[in-house]
Amino acid sequence: MAYIFISVVIVLFAVHFYRKAKRHSVKPFPEHWHKLLTDNVLFYRNLSKDAQLIFQQKMMLFLSEVYIDAVQFELEELDKVLIAASAVIPVFGFKEWHYTNLSGILLYPDNFNEDMQFSSKDNSISYFLN
Repeated sequence: MAYIFISVVIVLFAVHFYRKAKRHSVKPFPEHWHKLLTDNVLFYRNLSKDAQLIFQQKMMLFLSEVYIDAVQFELEELDKVLIAASAVIPVFGFKEWHYTNLSGILLYPDNFNEDMQFSSKDNSISYFLN
């Protein structure tokens, strides 16, 4: 029983330090993203310059912790920017917020039907998903 407890503690420490190390590899904010954000994200556009810098840092932190992948289409830079901005907006007021139980986002090109197949027909179930 003690071996199981010790093993669980070791695994928890390993996961904690892995996530902590992963957070430190934050890339710098690409300057041309500022225009993408001001053109497409009203929330960002209405922030002060200082708040925009914080928003940019939070976006890059999110992107360092969560991978974004496209299924059966090419992911564009604007997709990535808008997804990261959408993740930051609801938690912007929380200083140390991290999506601890979110490791990846899969972006699909269309809606799903009842059989979970891609569908552009009116019988899609996308309205059930929030």
